[in-house]
Amino acid sequence: MATTLPNTASEPSFAWNGKKPGGTAVFDARPPTVPRSAKSIYDEDLGCIIGYKQEAAGVFRIYTLDGAVSWSEKPLEAPLIDPLDLLFVVGGVWTAGARGITRAGIRAVGSAIDRATLLGLRTRYDALMQRPLRFAAAPLAHMGNPARYVPVHILRLTLKYGKRTADPAGHAGVFQYTYPITRNGTAYRLEVVVREADYTVLHFAYKPLR
Repeated sequence: MATTLPNTASEPSFAWNGKKPGGTAVFDARPPTVPRSAKSIYDEDLGCIIGYKQEAAGVFRIYTLDGAVSWSEKPLEAPLIDPLDLLFVVGGVWTAGARGITRAGIRAVGSAIDRATLLGLRTRYDALMQRPLRFAAAPLAHMGNPARYVPVHILRLTLKYGKRTADPAGHAGVFQYTYPITRNGTAYRLEVVVREADYTVLHFAYKPLR
């Protein structure tokens, strides 16, 4: 169902202050090149997913957040993975093979990743964050609301991989992008409406997938 928007095509844009609201959930916008069987890698220090890890024939394949580059490495150890473990975790106080709950309340297992690989994953994340979006007043307010907030890199990945369609309200130069994401393991469809002349987000919302 199309989202009906007010006359937002000429709204002023504002920079986000970069402050995440408290109680932020774990979001994932998995690139189409990453296999569904790959486990997400959650960086406890950054508080977000920074890549993906898949084991095949005793070798771990590591995918970057944008899915453009991958590495293969032999694991330092291969802990048994419970199907209920949703994430591999790096950073913080986690050690390889340790099970627990992340700060966001997601069940996970500690992962062994060499320093160079971890740096590469974090570099890709930083690259997405270095390309800030601007926001109209209403979506800017959502960025301070834990129930409405979506990380900037997730919005960026939606613009990169999402389906691009005309603005539901019919404004020239404005487009809607949609892409499947997860929030704390639950599937949603993220909608982002953006004015492409200055990449100002005019609207965003995630809705449960049916």
